[in-house]
Amino acid sequence: MKIIKKIPIAIISISLILLSSCSKKFDKDKYVAVVNDEGISKELFEKELSYYQKFYLKKYGDKFLDSKSKKGDSNYKKLESELLDSLIMDQAMLDDLKKNGIKVTKNDSQEIIDKISQEITSKDSLIENVKSFGVTEDEFEEISYQDSIRKKHYDYFINNNKVKDSKILKYYEDNKNLHKKYKYDCLIFDDKKEAIKIRSNIKSSDDFKNHLKNKVRNYDIYRSEFVYNDDNLLKESSLTKANEISNVFKYKDSYIILMVNSINNNKKSLLLDAKELYLRNEYNNYLKNLIKNSNIKLFIWKTLEINKIYMYNLT
Repeated sequence: MKIIKKIPIAIISISLILLSSCSKKFDKDKYVAVVNDEGISKELFEKELSYYQKFYLKKYGDKFLDSKSKKGDSNYKKLESELLDSLIMDQAMLDDLKKNGIKVTKNDSQEIIDKISQEITSKDSLIENVKSFGVTEDEFEEISYQDSIRKKHYDYFINNNKVKDSKILKYYEDNKNLHKKYKYDCLIFDDKKEAIKIRSNIKSSDDFKNHLKNKVRNYDIYRSEFVYNDDNLLKESSLTKANEISNVFKYKDSYIILMVNSINNNKKSLLLDAKELYLRNEYNNYLKNLIKNSNIKLFIWKTLEINKIYMYNLT
């Protein structure tokens, strides 16, 4: 959802029970929700909403937020809902950290900013990038603080939930889909006829790679990290071997040509990935219980589903 690279760690469907009372009094005009007697201000919600609006409009164009899903919800409504979900989860995490004697400070958010700065050359480059969305440096620091809550909470969980290697090995052996990972490249077209035309000219993996190198082109390129075989695009392609090239297939509103460029079947590295996945699943269960045991009151929606929880990709 943000400029910073994140990965979804869970999809939860939880209906929250809205509590009619809390010990503190909150002005409904100034807060969007209350979590365990701590308010989430309308000011914070609107600042973050504005930031993401600018980001999506710049990245995907003026019509993106008005576009509707098959269910009829606009991307704007989805953004509002997921942002509220995220802020509620942030507050539940922050409360959990406080109960365990852990503070989140500006230094933590500065670590986030420094890490991103290194990835895109310098802090000056980062700030210029942020300002291009109409966001001030102070506003970006506020957003980074929210992100630092998620990172610190995940670190807390990992440090307090050690897992035996024997358990990871069993998890790996029981889940055969974890025994192989794939990396692929995609040519992404808006026009089906153009995609079919290009595909007809691709006779080999070298031809495909040449299309990746083209500086003048009428298609986008996507290059994946290593993924499991349940990856959406990989599943749609039906490919299982390196250097295989798919036929043109439709994914959402685009037409795709995909080639698997490498396969990882190294057990040692796959066990490390399995451990990370296992811990994420355990963390997901921890967050689910955290929400269940939180007192949550909403001022802007009567019902709420936690759709996605995001955390930093720490690798």
